[in-house]
Amino acid sequence: MVMAANDSSRGGTNAWARPVLLAVSFIVIGFVIGWFARGDGGGLTLPPIGQAIETTATVAPTDTTATSAAIDTVGTTATVDTTGTTGTTGTTGSAISGAPARDQIKLVVLNGTATKGLAAKTQSQAQAIGYVNVGKGNAAAQPTTIAYYRTGQDAAAKQVAADLGAQSEDALVAGSTIESAAVTVQPDVDVVLVLGG
Repeated sequence: MVMAANDSSRGGTNAWARPVLLAVSFIVIGFVIGWFARGDGGGLTLPPIGQAIETTATVAPTDTTATSAAIDTVGTTATVDTTGTTGTTGTTGSAISGAPARDQIKLVVLNGTATKGLAAKTQSQAQAIGYVNVGKGNAAAQPTTIAYYRTGQDAAAKQVAADLGAQSEDALVAGSTIESAAVTVQPDVDVVLVLGG
């Protein structure tokens, strides 16, 4: 009789343990199937916080700079320059106050760099934006691009500098090697653009 009691108590334990074990098994199997059904193999890896912050800091300035540069370039070309021509190192600007019209400026472009054909390229750019009969030649090397002007032609030099990317304007010294090189190309020159770099 005692054995019968033990059998019934064991059967009672088994009666509730099996359904619970079965339910837990189904839940675990369901999670595993769901995990793999997501399509990413169940792996989701997040970068460490330090890396996420570093990436954000690196990307944001790059995007801002690129956007700003694109806006500046497009804005300058679209609103200021009706021809859309880009100079050697700058963009064509609007007319400088007091400067003669581009087709009235007698311009000579001299190449003061080691880049062959740069004066011819700049000559073509100048003519494309309205300068006429632009002369070209070579000059001694110089570190920056400068627009040299004859007396009274400083406004014309500012126009040339704005259009063709000169870093500065300076008076043309009579008898200098720059003046000598320019007058052999165009005797009545107003502005001599010496390309440097």
